[in-house]
Amino acid sequence: MVLSGAQAAAIQGNWKNIEAQAQEYANALFLKYLTANPGDQARFPKFAEVPLGDLRSNADFNSQTIVIVKALSGIVANLGDIQKAAELLRQRVRTHYKRNITMAQFERLLDLLPMFVQENALAGGDVADAWRIAIADLMPAMRDEYSRLQ
Repeated sequence: MVLSGAQAAAIQGNWKNIEAQAQEYANALFLKYLTANPGDQARFPKFAEVPLGDLRSNADFNSQTIVIVKALSGIVANLGDIQKAAELLRQRVRTHYKRNITMAQFERLLDLLPMFVQENALAGGDVADAWRIAIADLMPAMRDEYSRLQ
């Protein structure tokens, strides 16, 4: 499937809810990720030893999570041109590869997005479905970039 203009607009419209409370949503998304993937917290030395329940009050965690949501905001803003959005993700793969972040970790985070926006950010099923299509459209570029770097 290919993301339609209407689906891109639906994601972008819903994303305004997230941007309006970016830190709150950023923390919630990443806590959901770390709860599902507890071993991955070790990849973040600045808050690796902080108990999960204390992360929201940790400045390093807050800094990291807001960076993630801002990066996603750039991708969302470019969903009307899937190639531009894909290039932003390719850039993320390049920077994160150097830090030993795996493609599987990217995939696990992106896989959380559709249900996360539906459960937490007032998105309807149509927006969650649009996210699934967008991720499916973007994943090949990320995988290609990751393979190229190996």
